Amino acid sequence: MRLFLAARLAADQLRELGQAQALLRRAAEKISLTKAENLHLTLHFLGETATADTERLLSGLREFELPPAGSLTSRLDGYGFFRRRDGDLIYADLAVSAELVQLQKDLGGVLAELGFEPDRRRWKAHVSLARRTQLALSWPEVQQKLPVQAESYALSDLVLFQSEFTGRGMLYTPLFVF
Repeated sequence: MRLFLAARLAADQLRELGQAQALLRRAAEKISLTKAENLHLTLHFLGETATADTERLLSGLREFELPPAGSLTSRLDGYGFFRRRDGDLIYADLAVSAELVQLQKDLGGVLAELGFEPDRRRWKAHVSLARRTQLALSWPEVQQKLPVQAESYALSDLVLFQSEFTGRGMLYTPLFVF
């Protein structure tokens, strides 16, 4: 099964991201928006994982101690995009608390101890809003209209998700919530 660790966002942030997606839809010639229920902050992508490895992972996560809930915060700070052949991937950039940055590193250490290969790239706190995007307007025109937040919000929770490709798009099933 295909797995990833992620943080679910506060309801107020999800509303803002929904507004950003609506604006992107209006500004695009072509776009595939991330479903509202799939918006999340990826902490670690694990990829295809055998059942035995998943059980070992779940056992390790049950032992993992989280910092105080209110210390894991994020703020909608801006937007960016990654160029792709089939259209751009547009994301919301998040400014996150030092505790959340440390949590992401600590989880990477736990994953390594459990035999998982953590991603070697520098972690970028972002939420994918749309894929396969071709904008009708210039990026600077679109970017200046997108909402940002002055306030930080506590994350809803942390989740180990199973990711499945379906005929109706991606399906993310929570396997463990901590």
